[in-house]
Amino acid sequence: MTQFVDVEIYADIICPWCYIGKKRLDAAFKARPQVTPRYIWRCFLLNPSMPEDGMDRGAYLLGKFGNAAPAVYGRIAGAGLESGINFNFDAIKRTPDSRKTHRYILAAAAAGHDLSDAFFQAYFLDGRDIGDDQELARIAGEHGVEIDPERLADPAFDRQITNDIEMARQLRVDGVPFMVFAGQYAIAGAHMPEHLIPAIDGCLVKPAN
Repeated sequence: MTQFVDVEIYADIICPWCYIGKKRLDAAFKARPQVTPRYIWRCFLLNPSMPEDGMDRGAYLLGKFGNAAPAVYGRIAGAGLESGINFNFDAIKRTPDSRKTHRYILAAAAAGHDLSDAFFQAYFLDGRDIGDDQELARIAGEHGVEIDPERLADPAFDRQITNDIEMARQLRVDGVPFMVFAGQYAIAGAHMPEHLIPAIDGCLVKPAN
């Protein structure tokens, strides 16, 4: 019998650890084929004060990490390879304001989880500018998602982003990814699949004796 497990994922598309965490989460559910996940995207902003048009990638890294950036991203690249992600950080020219990607994912509803993967790939593997409206529309269209610009401009999505950020604050989320399984088990960080599977199993309805 197929069982469903709701998973709330607090994440930001510009966060490489969130990409790694998503890959590992997907792998955990593949190890439980009798379980169907129902993903709920929760918006998180790593850079809430980022200008709407983003900023130069080099300037961003220097301001955030200083001279430690190569070492920081070297560790991330190694973790990515363990999960089948070949990061191409050198291809990224700008760090965007990620609110636009959050709006797309929220507007895509059930397709949002797959669309988040498309945005992760476009940004971290291909260096595409996911802060550009036309580029976002192209990426979404390449994956069969067409969203009317008027719908994307709906203030309800900005309210949802604000609400998600407030929920994260109440949960004391200070970094992403952060996952909540069936409202019961909270896991912070990009853990390996074998560490996520027990949370999935803990959400399942046990058969009656």
